[in-house]
Amino acid sequence: MADYGPRAPHGPDMTGTHEPLEEMNLDEKGAFDRLIRPDDSYTPDGVYWADLNLVQRIKFVSSYDAAEAKRELSSIWAMIKRDPLSPISYYFKNMVLPGAGLGLEGCVSSRWDGPVDRVC
Repeated sequence: MADYGPRAPHGPDMTGTHEPLEEMNLDEKGAFDRLIRPDDSYTPDGVYWADLNLVQRIKFVSSYDAAEAKRELSSIWAMIKRDPLSPISYYFKNMVLPGAGLGLEGCVSSRWDGPVDRVC
């Protein structure tokens, strides 16, 4: 039988005795934490947004929503200043065409499911 290296312990660590399979260095841990704990999900105090009470949760989500809207509108305004029609061309290149491609892909792949008795 082949040896595939150390195996993960079975079940949850109820006793606190399971050793980790591999330790992470600080750079790896920082990158991993940014992936699973994004900044926009936690307060400056480190509290997850869903763990806040209702009023604090609404305030937290509203503040991020307002900041993102401000960033998007400033980006749109910068595009308009360069070229007044550039937001329209950006919308078609980045939203309409990819969406049409997804629709076309769904239409083409659905034709192979059975007899062709309809036109997409």
